Amino acid sequence: MSNREPACSLYQKSFQKECRAFMKRAEATADYARKYPNNHEFEPNSEVYRGLISLLSRTARVKDTGLDMVAETPRCSLVLKERSYWFIRDLADQTEFEDECDNIEARLEGLMQKVERREIENLWVAGFLESTALRIQDQFRV
Repeated sequence: MSNREPACSLYQKSFQKECRAFMKRAEATADYARKYPNNHEFEPNSEVYRGLISLLSRTARVKDTGLDMVAETPRCSLVLKERSYWFIRDLADQTEFEDECDNIEARLEGLMQKVERREIENLWVAGFLESTALRIQDQFRV
């Protein structure tokens, strides 16, 4: 068992590191959005839009490292805590974890479109990002 622990710890730490990077970027983008709640600054949504683009790529990295963690070390404490979340369910084509990552990506893409067209206030974007960061923090013990 001691041979598995270092690998398990390495993959889990890598996954949690990616989650922390996502959270930091989400919080930074949310902070910026709160400074300009009504989109009145020069080039109104450029920084928020760039933040959302960055979060899209970070979501992909979270997803990839999470899947690597499960594939390489399925006995990690995060995986063992909630196996049904990490492994494919009956008659499903992917895991609940993958579904959640895909949902975050879709919502980020939708927000990007609305930000680009200036159809949404920055406060709403900030709220979404903060709630997503909190969910990741709670779910993955970051």
